[in-house]
Amino acid sequence: MEEFNIFQGTQAVLFDFDNTLVDFEANSRKALESVAQDIQNFLQDTGVSSLPLAYLKEKLLVISSKLDSEGVYDRNVWWSELMKELGVQSVDKEQLYEWTSLYWSIAGQNTPFEDALDIVEYLKKKGYKLGLVTNSDGEGGDKRSRISKFPYLDKFNLIIIGGENNVKPKPSLQPFIFACEELKVPKESCVMVGDDPVKDCLAAKRAGLKSILVDRKGAVKFPELYADFVVNSLKELEEFL
Repeated sequence: MEEFNIFQGTQAVLFDFDNTLVDFEANSRKALESVAQDIQNFLQDTGVSSLPLAYLKEKLLVISSKLDSEGVYDRNVWWSELMKELGVQSVDKEQLYEWTSLYWSIAGQNTPFEDALDIVEYLKKKGYKLGLVTNSDGEGGDKRSRISKFPYLDKFNLIIIGGENNVKPKPSLQPFIFACEELKVPKESCVMVGDDPVKDCLAAKRAGLKSILVDRKGAVKFPELYADFVVNSLKELEEFL
């Protein structure tokens, strides 16, 4: 008997961008470390305090992870939060922007995953409608500019950036529902593929779509609680799409 495929009848495939189609994590970490170094210099130059660089790096990594999970993408807020925790009451907004510019000069250099290029080409040849559903980079960032550098961008029928143009950011259900409406595809015939178990997968399922979690490092605990299916590589999508 033929094995049941829950993705049978799929007409459209939506993708997240960062850490799904392009490697964002590596350069983001390097960027945070560079900002931590600059913040250390700032604290020393202003006579506020002299803190070990390793401490500042770790502190900033924790804060950035926490705020990102909460949907706070404005990097200026990240630096402000660090300053508050260090007991620095106020920092000039121009200085915050300098750190944000430094961050994006490094974090914005994103290399596409090889399997991402392969699967986009494969799905397009198969006749699927393709969409990109991602979140804004926040004030000082430029998500659309980063997306524009993706080699196969012309193969996408739709690009939605949550947090811009009156579209709420993921994990709101709005961007997923909006994507299906714009592509003129029933929600049950649309699949969301992303690396975030909550913002991408669980949110998409709640919106009525099917979802696939890309867990490249096998780091997500109990992934079946969030997604309909889990893959370690986008190449695996060829097995059922």
